[in-house]
Amino acid sequence: MSREQRRMDRRAQGRNAPPPRRQQPVRVGREVPWMALAITVGAVVVVALLAYLVIQSRGDNTASASGAQKAAQDSSPSIPGTYVPDQGRGHFTYGYTVDRPQTPFCPGVPRSAAADQRSAPLGGATGTAGAGSPQPSGTPAASGTPTPASTAAGGATGTSGTPEGTATPRTDCYASNPPSSGRHLNVARNVDIGNGAAIDIPPDPDVYPDDIEIPREAIPHILEHAGVFVGWNCADGDQQCLDAVQQTKDIVNKRIDNNKDRVVMAHDTDLPEGTIGLSSWTRVEDIPTSEFDKDRVTNFIAKNECRVDWENFC
Repeated sequence: MSREQRRMDRRAQGRNAPPPRRQQPVRVGREVPWMALAITVGAVVVVALLAYLVIQSRGDNTASASGAQKAAQDSSPSIPGTYVPDQGRGHFTYGYTVDRPQTPFCPGVPRSAAADQRSAPLGGATGTAGAGSPQPSGTPAASGTPTPASTAAGGATGTSGTPEGTATPRTDCYASNPPSSGRHLNVARNVDIGNGAAIDIPPDPDVYPDDIEIPREAIPHILEHAGVFVGWNCADGDQQCLDAVQQTKDIVNKRIDNNKDRVVMAHDTDLPEGTIGLSSWTRVEDIPTSEFDKDRVTNFIAKNECRVDWENFC
């Protein structure tokens, strides 16, 4: 077969051959949606982090409450002030009003005659205290610095005028003056306390003007927030007392300004006249102004502020 004949044959075969098949492109793999994947991973990380923080927070609160309870029960004499057994952390269901009688002091706790005039009767009956002021029946008029050990459920008092008896503290009265634990008012803002004055409960750390008194039932809330309360009461014209109060104000102001201490200082006519009273959770120290020692004030604040921190304020 000649070369020309073979060429013609190939052309004829090409015209009769089926058209070539068009091949479909082969996908090796899908494109990765990086944006969506990043958003999903980020969301998972955020959820995991929030869960971790919640767990840690619960753990910290538990640890804080456990540490606070241990500190509250520490009756060591190395801690400034007199130990007063814990009377609990309950809140009242009502808010503060000027005309509502306040929780009384327990039998044997030193206080002024004016304190009993503001108190609800303990046991529903009243007797006589000091200059004829109403007082719970069977409650002796006490004087001097309280040295509570434990408050009797039946209100028995020892020879020192100090409540004592069973190991279960009472909850219907305050076992120290100023109060050092116990039921207290809830958080509230701009509470009318009379004489045109309004404060927050619990009040912020500060030295309050002489015409502002912190309600008795608000004081344990100051202490529950890891604070120290400093009260004072002077008789008219008692310059020695006023001088001691001024020195105490200077100490408190410096502690607040320089150390950010959680201290509230205010006039407190629940105290016997001529007294500066300091309290923290389960600790109290009443200092007669005739025996004033600024180191006692400084040490009490320095050692007791943030000593019992129930709610992680420190």
